[in-house]
Amino acid sequence: MSQANVTQTFEQIYADYLRSYALYVVVGAIAIFTNIIIVIIFSSSSQLRVKYQLLIALAIGELINGVAFVIAGVTKQRLILSMTNNTAMMWPVWSCATEWYPGLLVLGAQWPACVTLFLGLERFAAVHFPIWYKVNMNGNARFKMVVISVVFALVSLGIAFVQTYIFLGKNLTVFLCTIMGAYGTYYSAWNYIVTVFGYLFSFGLNASAFLTAKSKSRLIKSGLNADIGKEITLVRLMLSISFFSTLLVSIPNIIFWGQGKLWSISVIAISYLNVSFCASSVINIFIYIFFNKEFRMQLFHFIPIGPWSKSAVTPVNQIETTMRP
Repeated sequence: MSQANVTQTFEQIYADYLRSYALYVVVGAIAIFTNIIIVIIFSSSSQLRVKYQLLIALAIGELINGVAFVIAGVTKQRLILSMTNNTAMMWPVWSCATEWYPGLLVLGAQWPACVTLFLGLERFAAVHFPIWYKVNMNGNARFKMVVISVVFALVSLGIAFVQTYIFLGKNLTVFLCTIMGAYGTYYSAWNYIVTVFGYLFSFGLNASAFLTAKSKSRLIKSGLNADIGKEITLVRLMLSISFFSTLLVSIPNIIFWGQGKLWSISVIAISYLNVSFCASSVINIFIYIFFNKEFRMQLFHFIPIGPWSKSAVTPVNQIETTMRP
């Protein structure tokens, strides 16, 4: 085996890595495209722009995640293809930390997790505390949640840089930078905690809200069923988002956290598993199309062909919408 490796090029040795990094670029580009569409659609109507501020923030966070994966894929492919026998395999940790993609990967993971948690809290409050929700939840409240999520993600990223600069800057790490390699074991554990429990808690809150709303729909008078039906529709939307995020982000993060402690997975498998992070940034547009009538109508309004042409569909801001956000 060692004799065979001598004759192999670096491109052949790292063939599996190159394929996984090519997937980073492809899936990341799709995530960028789909989330730009989401931002445009939700921002195209003043009504939707206020009502779905958190979903716009989520799309921007997922877009950042897509950009991070594209940059990571392109950079790592370039590094591998430029390798020679004299290439240094270890870099200073600070050099990794100041690369573009580790920081963007942190921002693209923690900000969407925080926003998704707020979405779960909002739906939980709407179903379990409807009077409080009607009085207190408005456009200003949602804007404050967006600001809190942004501040949280930026402060967390700032702590990553500071602790790396102070404690780890002179250490060495592998030249194909990772979040753990750039920011250390402890911060990597913190990143796992945020991304795992943000989505898990959101899923739990949405599941509780969904079950409660379904229960109420069976118990209350038929005259109120329409309002509860609207709540069920909204909770189903948020439940779907948190479910797929848990499946594609939280579970892989649990696997990464247990790597080397509870089980052992090949580095190549982990590299491919990372793609699920970016896949989670693509799937939301399909959830909105299936479960959000307002998004679907506004999207079809912008499609200039077939039955969904502008002349065939009334835009959202021209119809009366009674669904409570």
